Amino acid sequence: MKSLLIYNKQLFKYFIYWIAIFWLAKIMFLLFTLDLSKHLSFGEIVGIFGYGLIMDISTACYLLVVPGLLVVFRTIIPVRFLNRLMWFYTFLLLFISILLIIIDLGLYPYWGTRVNVTIFNYINDTVSLKSSLAFFDILLGLFVIGSFITGFIFIYRMIFKSGLFPEGNIKWTAALVQLFLVASLIFPMRGGLDTSPLNLSSVAFSSKLYVNQAATNFLWNFAKSIDTRDRLSNPCIYMTNEESVRIFDEYVKNDTIVTRPQLIKLDPEKRPNVILIILESFSNKAIAPLGGLQDITPNLNALHNKSTTFSNFYASGNRSDRGISALLGGYPSLLRTSIMVYPEKAQNLTLLPEYFNRKNYHTSFYYGGDINFYNLKTFVLQAEFGKLTTKSDFPAELGRMSKWGVPDGFVFERALEDLKSEQEPFMKTIYTISSHPPYDVPYSKIKGNSNDEKYLNSVAYTDSCLGVFIDEFRKSALWENTLLIVTSDHGSLVPGPTNVTEPESYRIPLIWTGGVLDSLQKIETICQQSDLGTTLIHQLGWETDSAKFSRDFFSSNPHAFYMLNSGWGYVTPEGYYYFDQEIGDFVSNPANDGKPLDPYFPKAFMQVLHDDFVNR
Repeated sequence: MKSLLIYNKQLFKYFIYWIAIFWLAKIMFLLFTLDLSKHLSFGEIVGIFGYGLIMDISTACYLLVVPGLLVVFRTIIPVRFLNRLMWFYTFLLLFISILLIIIDLGLYPYWGTRVNVTIFNYINDTVSLKSSLAFFDILLGLFVIGSFITGFIFIYRMIFKSGLFPEGNIKWTAALVQLFLVASLIFPMRGGLDTSPLNLSSVAFSSKLYVNQAATNFLWNFAKSIDTRDRLSNPCIYMTNEESVRIFDEYVKNDTIVTRPQLIKLDPEKRPNVILIILESFSNKAIAPLGGLQDITPNLNALHNKSTTFSNFYASGNRSDRGISALLGGYPSLLRTSIMVYPEKAQNLTLLPEYFNRKNYHTSFYYGGDINFYNLKTFVLQAEFGKLTTKSDFPAELGRMSKWGVPDGFVFERALEDLKSEQEPFMKTIYTISSHPPYDVPYSKIKGNSNDEKYLNSVAYTDSCLGVFIDEFRKSALWENTLLIVTSDHGSLVPGPTNVTEPESYRIPLIWTGGVLDSLQKIETICQQSDLGTTLIHQLGWETDSAKFSRDFFSSNPHAFYMLNSGWGYVTPEGYYYFDQEIGDFVSNPANDGKPLDPYFPKAFMQVLHDDFVNR
């Protein structure tokens, strides 16, 4: 075992070697973007290295896998051969890393993004390369790359004079221990033991995109972009680009507001507060007044009768990131992904809280789970919420009560407590988690262990927590000047019998209540998540920024889109239609028999949407 300890001491030095390279790359990035970094505070610079360390450690651990496994084979392979192999392995990694560092430094001022796989899109474009690169630039680049590689190889040989692996054999029992140690690298590689694996949100700590970009590890970012490359192409090419733009623009031009009912009372002397509650995985199928099961959500059932309810409100997709992108960003889901997981593409969106910040509202965001999940942290930081309350702000024992974090009851309790000292006007967003699989909630109303029963029990739990929150808040003086909106991030397949392509799997609650509500209405207009922000801002009497894919609920051509990986749905007053990407055509539905469909606008919409995403 003594030999194994010596081998792992060498591996730890190799780990530090790469951490030093990553930190040097960060320093170079800050120096080469001095026009931006000179405006950073000392705390932001420290944060770039501190918050980014988890990604640097993860990347270094990935690089340790090969040498770690080579130790296992030391029992049968000569040490001289292993050291030669490690020299070649290190040289190859250094070449790739230094090349990416230089490209990153050269392109960031023009692209505004860290180096990623899209650089390969330009390799074959000889015209652009010739016009962009002078012969001197190429020579200089090769000199810099060669110099850095030579320097780091020299340092490698200084640290490991006789090679990474020392002389000395290890026994097969030690080899098994080493295999276990290599397997344990999975934990730092994924960023820890929390529910969400390492992602860009894991290192985000600022509302400034540049600061969060500087904290990322260039090598990790590049590798991740390779993994997601297929998502960065348009899967919806149905016609020429010119034709899709013409049809889309013509439709938008004719899609005017005929009659817009004023749903809330506006007082010129006092701006209304807004609380947006986003329920995890809530479907209308569980809410009796909206066509769902009886007795599952008694509080939402009762609230329906005291509120303005939108009975034909549709989720944009079937995942949380897609729903949050639509609700807070006004950007629809995409077939393969969402804009939320691409911070550099989302940076030009005007997110819902930003409108409230402009009016000097106090904004806050509550979430009982791991906020790094699906890049949520990056998204809400970009939205510039004034205050974030997440799993880490609760006692550790509460965060361990369920797989996904703090149960909803405690999150609502914290939000309610904060309201006692909240300054008006305020805009709060509360995002629940307890109705997320595996539905492990501290509650037992629906008995049974089937998936449907556990889901319904978790929904009943969140409904009970919501009921307590609303009942207590209704007693507050703040109620009379507050608009409270209850909706969901996406629907659910359970309870059945709907399948993933049917609109009932995407129809979710949208309930407006509170003291500023002007009247109780049941609105049957077809509407969708990406239009909520625009509609709300219009109801408040404010102007919205240009948003290509977000419109008012009360536009003249009501419709809703919902997306999944294999296709997309289109809901209109005439019926619903599902386009199967594999077949390449609309699939007939019994509900649509005899009703004509103009296929050009929905196809043009999907093509223009995905073109917009790809080209951002």
